[in-house]
Amino acid sequence: MLNPASRKTAVPFTFLDPAEQENVVEYFRSRPDYQPTPLRTLRGYAEQHGIAEVLVKDETARLGLPAFKILGVAYAVHRLTEQAIIRRDSVLACATAGNHGRAVARVARQNNLKARIYIPAGASQSRVQAIAAEGAEITIIQGSYDDAVITMARDADTHGWLVISDTAWPGYETVPRLIMAGYTMMMIEAEESWHAPPDLVIVQAGVGGLAGSVTGWLLQRYGADRPSIVCCEPHEAACVFASIAAGELRESTGSLQTIMGGLNCARISTVAWPLLRSGVDACVSVSDDAAIDAVRKLAYPFPGDPRILAGESGACGVAALSLLFLHPESAPLRESLKLNRKSRVLAIITEGIHQSDGAKV
Repeated sequence: MLNPASRKTAVPFTFLDPAEQENVVEYFRSRPDYQPTPLRTLRGYAEQHGIAEVLVKDETARLGLPAFKILGVAYAVHRLTEQAIIRRDSVLACATAGNHGRAVARVARQNNLKARIYIPAGASQSRVQAIAAEGAEITIIQGSYDDAVITMARDADTHGWLVISDTAWPGYETVPRLIMAGYTMMMIEAEESWHAPPDLVIVQAGVGGLAGSVTGWLLQRYGADRPSIVCCEPHEAACVFASIAAGELRESTGSLQTIMGGLNCARISTVAWPLLRSGVDACVSVSDDAAIDAVRKLAYPFPGDPRILAGESGACGVAALSLLFLHPESAPLRESLKLNRKSRVLAIITEGIHQSDGAKV
């Protein structure tokens, strides 16, 4: 689905204050454990899809965890500590389907802080166990991820915990903005590795934090010359699709039953929404079957391509790429985005696999 509001954003566009962007780069490059994640070229995948180049930013191993989320959490906690908002007795709290909560728990442990993590009952046991292994105290919520957010925020207010959430709501926006700032390190690394900007960037949307960060960074960095941006999300949790179709914030009307647990969100972050509304050119919803197929194709790659062990949410962008370029019904969308055999595409593998998650490779 095309977004009629995109390409209307005036340039120059400011997503991050330049000083904040410098802080992001300086912080990560000063960490002794920092290593940029690879930008991989999938030549076989490109050939199978009839396009010039497929690049994937491989976030299956980032700062010791199997997902990109720690970029945002680590940077936010760093900045909040600098500002003396986080103290020695602070308790960090969040809701999660897995990766964000593990990042909060890991960063809390590294800083000798306590963590309280709220998890919806449908989350995979392997992810719950991984968070518990970080030393966090876990509360299981009978409901959706969004129900876990509501309960966590209420309890945090009652007990004086500091919420480290990647989704924002009215009155809670500072920390999610810092988290989105941390995510930009991924795009800075990608730009240092590619020989020219891609024609298309495909990015996952759960609550929209990563998608908003990527979109904002591209708008600020390239202005009117930016790549086209396609947002992908599960069929059954397509809140960005619903909101862009309506031209205003809307909840997903899907069942919220999807194997893509990290993207299983009904509401968009309020700080991400203005960026998505202004900059995302189109939305693609992805079925569970398509995500599983992408997981398997990455694990058992085309000749010459590297093997990537991605989780279902991590492979969603590659699944969307296949839908865009291989399905006849996507032809009008390809034409509108000016995509053809010469196109160069960047997708983001946002997570690696967890031992007992659904898709088998």
